[in-house]
Amino acid sequence: MIYMSVSNKTFHTAGLWFLGFGHKFIKYPRVVQTLEFTPGRRGRLHTRTADGLPLTLGVSFQYRYLDNRLYELYLNFKGEHEPVYVATAAAVIANEACLHQAYAFFNDKQGIALNMTARLNTKFEESLFAHIEALQITEVELPSIFQDAIVKSISTKQEITRSMRYKENMKVTFETDVMVARQMKEQTVAISKGTARSRAELAAANTQITQQTVSAEMDAFFNVSSSLQLSPTDALDYLWWDLLKDDYADAKEFLIGVNPAAYIRAEAHAPSAAAAPADAPHVGCMRVLPACRSRGRRFDPLPRVGSVGVSPRECNAAARPSPSAASRPSEGLGAMQ
Repeated sequence: MIYMSVSNKTFHTAGLWFLGFGHKFIKYPRVVQTLEFTPGRRGRLHTRTADGLPLTLGVSFQYRYLDNRLYELYLNFKGEHEPVYVATAAAVIANEACLHQAYAFFNDKQGIALNMTARLNTKFEESLFAHIEALQITEVELPSIFQDAIVKSISTKQEITRSMRYKENMKVTFETDVMVARQMKEQTVAISKGTARSRAELAAANTQITQQTVSAEMDAFFNVSSSLQLSPTDALDYLWWDLLKDDYADAKEFLIGVNPAAYIRAEAHAPSAAAAPADAPHVGCMRVLPACRSRGRRFDPLPRVGSVGVSPRECNAAARPSPSAASRPSEGLGAMQ
């Protein structure tokens, strides 16, 4: 007599096993299985959202049989478990989709997929002896009017987000520019203060040098005056001749007895003396504008020549020193080469 019986022992590894006469293996795949609801396979799922809009979903998920519960799986379904899997998955996914607003299928599709995975896994492990590995929502179809509005709102939100990011970037840029401007201002102020301080110190140093130079010259002049027993008038004569000596190195000629500070200018040229009459105005004489002074005495300036018709005799007579002045070399007036 032959009895139909099934052993509850599960074989997990490959190899040679002795089964005996009339026995066979009931095989289940160990790899992950995929179940799809797509237009090409079983069709898409039709349901509604929480706000009542019709919804069409394309879904696929992957599952694996539980090794320790294969005996129960066979006893319950006798190998005809796939239709049960399809019907149960369709029901669970449709029920979960009814809990979400239509807008969520655009903004939080991944979150909805995670919730479907959790609910589907709970149902499969309890009743269908399998474990859900992952679930993907491949297609979402809503009414065209709502879908267009959703797409437009999503685009608007993206534009708002992009504008906000641009605003933040420009804010950082402007803050950086302000920081740079402040640093440049501080740098400019520091450089200006340093330049002003250096110029002030240079001016103070020049002032100190001038004061020390003048003081030294005054002390030297006082020492010379004391050593030589010079009166103030003699000291002024000494300074005068010293100035004439210094100017002689750069000048071709100078006038003896004329204050070096006097303003002297040449008159305009006229025709040569050879072609001019004897009484023609003398050309080439110099005119001293201020009066000449020496030792407190006053000399009359030279007559103006070349433009007022002064004759050469008058020019020579005016330039010739008086007998009393000739006895004092410092009071004479003449030209020296």
